[in-house]
Amino acid sequence: MNTITTRRTGKEDIPALIPLILVAARTRAELEPALWPLHPEAENRVRSRLEGEFSSPERFAWFLAEQNGEAVGVISAGLYPAPPVYRSLLAGLIGEDFYADTPGALPLLLSAAESFLRAAEAALINAACPARDKERLRLLQAHGYAPLTLWMARPVDPSVPAPASIRPAREDDLPALVRLNRDAQEGKRRANPRFWTPHPEASARFEDWMRHSLTLPDRDLLVHEGPSGVDGFVVAQPAGSPPAHNAEGVGLIDDLYADAWNIFPALLNAAHHAFHKRGKHTVEVICPAAWTERAAALEDAGFRPANLWLIQD
Repeated sequence: MNTITTRRTGKEDIPALIPLILVAARTRAELEPALWPLHPEAENRVRSRLEGEFSSPERFAWFLAEQNGEAVGVISAGLYPAPPVYRSLLAGLIGEDFYADTPGALPLLLSAAESFLRAAEAALINAACPARDKERLRLLQAHGYAPLTLWMARPVDPSVPAPASIRPAREDDLPALVRLNRDAQEGKRRANPRFWTPHPEASARFEDWMRHSLTLPDRDLLVHEGPSGVDGFVVAQPAGSPPAHNAEGVGLIDDLYADAWNIFPALLNAAHHAFHKRGKHTVEVICPAAWTERAAALEDAGFRPANLWLIQD
């Protein structure tokens, strides 16, 4: 028989999971080699992650698809709290490690992961998908998912100078940053209120985080100063990635906003300059999929979608 079955795994299944996770990682690396290069210690890092997540079975689950006694597919699912500046909810995430070498296994794995997240009372379910993985994207859309967040990427441009209108942020800029972030949060809320409704204490929490960010040596908090004062900011910070990948050369921009779209080029150029000084070769920017003006401004600056988060209706 060629029946495909799925089951939740435990620590004893780590030897069967690792090869599939590494194949999934190599597939991502082929789709986006600059964004997802393989880490030299990929296997050990994947094993460490699995051991950690299996110690929290109420939050994380891994499923195997099997056919004729062989492991043919894998999927991960996890529960994550909202960032502090957003309302408290528990979101389910179907992660990057979603792979099968038998196509018929993919929908079965997806259903298994969704069932775990619903049983765990996730307030909503998100799924990650490389923008160029058309097969996975079609499957997710067939299951009622729609784009939520674009992870837009481009190479760092080493020729970009530091704009004269940009300077490092100071503590006395915090009130301006809080105001700008409040406007940015409203843009995100309009894009998807289910996911991006601000917490009642969002402004105070954001101010605390920016004050702390000023002390972190691994990032650059930069502001644009216009005729009336600070009217834009960007945080150029290190990127994270699944453990099989090496994110050392990738920079991330999440916090980015300005009072006018024509300020974006200067902020992005300043981020290029900061990332180049830190040895980064690729920059990715997080953008709500339905915030069309922001996406257009990033496209004009040479960014294109490389990864997606989708949300199930």
